[in-house]
Order: sequence, then structure tokens, then C-alpha cells
Amino acid sequence: MVLQVEKNIYEAKTQEIAKKLLSANQENRSLFSALRDQMRPDDKLLAWAMSNPGLRVQLFRFIDALPALRSNPEIAAHLQEYLGDDSVELPSALKGMLNFASPDSVPGKVAATTVSKSVETLAHRYIAGENIKQALKSIERLRKEKMAFTVDLLGEAVITEVEAESYLQRYIDLMSELASAA
Repeated sequence: MVLQVEKNIYEAKTQEIAKKLLSANQENRSLFSALRDQMRPDDKLLAWAMSNPGLRVQLFRFIDALPALRSNPEIAAHLQEYLGDDSVELPSALKGMLNFASPDSVPGKVAATTVSKSVETLAHRYIAGENIKQALKSIERLRKEKMAFTVDLLGEAVITEVEAESYLQRYIDLMSELASAA
């Protein structure tokens, strides 16, 4: 019984501290920050896409292939192939949009352009830069905005010892640059 009373006291105190922290955080946020957080339809769309396993897998496969595609018809054909798959659950309106007659058609080219630009825009939200100098600028901006973040190198999946050594060196260089900049 004594243990339960102590547990209740700690729980109440924890909730009190959490409410104070939350309140202080809300008071210190700018009006722009609050509006920006509410106006992120791309976050909602991304959350929806990630909650659908078939769509998530096919989107990642499509995005992996996208940099190698050289023309809008190629992009449109891959878009149809990956997202037209039966495992992908899409609203009927979106499935209908994928049924353009030919990847070289005007609707196919429009779909390819739209998807390419959307992926590029989304990538810029999550990829800080193509090199350390660009990443440092992004990190500086995030710190000024009091944003939390992690830093990682893309493509670190390796097969050979040589590739592993290369990524090890890139991480060492990154940590050194980050330490110098800090």
C-alpha cells in the first residue's frame, strides 16, 4: 500500500512537471512556428503513405530507381509499374490517374514531372546537403530554429570491406568537420 501511494505521488509530480514543460514550450513558440506545424499537408500525406505497407515498399523502390531515370516517359513508366502494383492500396482517384495511356502521353509527362518535383522537395526537407559544407549550412539553420536533428550519411549499406572502409573514413571526416564547426 505504501509503495502504491509513493508511486501515485511520483506520477502526479511527473505529470505536473510535464505540463509545465509543455506550457513553457507552447509560450515560447512563435505564431509562425505554430501555423507552420498546422500547415504541413505533406507530413500528413507522408504519414498516410508510410502507414500502408504495400505503398511504402513500392514508393521506396520507386524513389531508389528515380535518380537513374533520364526522361519523363521513363519516370512515368516506372510510376505506373511501381504504384500500379496490386499490393499498393491507393484511393480510386489516384489509381485512375496512373492509368494514362502511354508514358509518353501528356498526362504521363505531367505525372512524371509532378512526382519528380514532389520527391525532390521532400528530399530537401530530409537531406541536409550533398557535401559537408552544405550540411553545415543546414545544421546552422536548424540550430537557429531550435530544431532537433540527427546527422547521417546516405547510402552506407556496403557489401565489401573497401566500401566499409570508405564509409568509415567519410564518418570520421564528418565528425571532424562537425566538431570544428561547433
